[in-house]
Amino acid sequence: MTMEKLYKRFVGLVTKWKTTSQADEFFAARLRLTFYYSATAIVILGGSSIVLYNTILSNLTDSIQANIFLDPHIAELIIDRAQDILLNRFLTIDIILIFFIVVLGFLLTHKTLAPIKSNMQKQKRFIADASHELRTPIAVIISGLEVNLDNKKLDFEGAKKTLENTLGEMRDFSKLSNNLLDLSKYDMPTETKYEPIDIGELINSIVEKNKSLASFKEITIEAKVKTGTIVSGNKIELSRVFYNILDNAIKYTPHNGKILISEKISLNNYILTISDNGNGIPKDIIAKIFDPFFRGDVSRSTEGAGLGLTLSKKIIENHKGTISIKSEENKGTNVIISLPLAS
Repeated sequence: MTMEKLYKRFVGLVTKWKTTSQADEFFAARLRLTFYYSATAIVILGGSSIVLYNTILSNLTDSIQANIFLDPHIAELIIDRAQDILLNRFLTIDIILIFFIVVLGFLLTHKTLAPIKSNMQKQKRFIADASHELRTPIAVIISGLEVNLDNKKLDFEGAKKTLENTLGEMRDFSKLSNNLLDLSKYDMPTETKYEPIDIGELINSIVEKNKSLASFKEITIEAKVKTGTIVSGNKIELSRVFYNILDNAIKYTPHNGKILISEKISLNNYILTISDNGNGIPKDIIAKIFDPFFRGDVSRSTEGAGLGLTLSKKIIENHKGTISIKSEENKGTNVIISLPLAS
């Protein structure tokens, strides 16, 4: 009870200090964990020290008393002196160990809570970004409908145009909400059915579907991909990844640009590289490129909510693969996808 009262007082003082000094919100939690770690270690250390102290003192007493040449009075003085020395030594060692245990416990709690803190910050940022992205189409729909409802001269053509705009915004809203659901789905372990897939055939089919889009910007797509390489995966999900990557390459490649798709096999992995000669990605934002709702286009002139690469990364990782981006401004971007070959 005494230790509990002292601990509560200590936490109260620290919490007041934390409030005034804007300290880390996990500081009180670190103190609690440090206390629990340290208390457990101290109990074990104290119990071990008592057992060891009694054992050494008992053996020493027996050996002194067994010496027939020592005067009983002198033997008793020796035992008392040995007891004092042992007690001082054990107390000194225990105090030093307790100090290191507390410091080590505080450091370990930082390691323990760091991932939790990071995930909570990501969740808060994700909720804020999602709320912002969801609010935009809703605000557009509401304002558009209100303006037209107040327009007493609204005719059939005007009403039709309003409905068409509203339908377009609702489609964007539906697409965004579906992407958000997909993000949560890929965060949880699922029993996705995988099957043997000819990866070259899949990529070539996606390239053919996107050539008409590339032709509008007079972009050349060169695919050096052969059929016959088999990976294990979900065809729909992998198609989504390759479509997202190729669509981004077309969006950010200038007119008369070129996109090169190449492949290789390395250490039982299929490695696909999609290269373009676009504007590239600045170094200060490339580390954030897979974050939800992040877009390198700060002007937001391109369509989308910035979830394509996030979803692609999660899908590839669920397939036990990796995806990375290498880019240099004014030279282009390389997206490298690695997938394990089917066994």
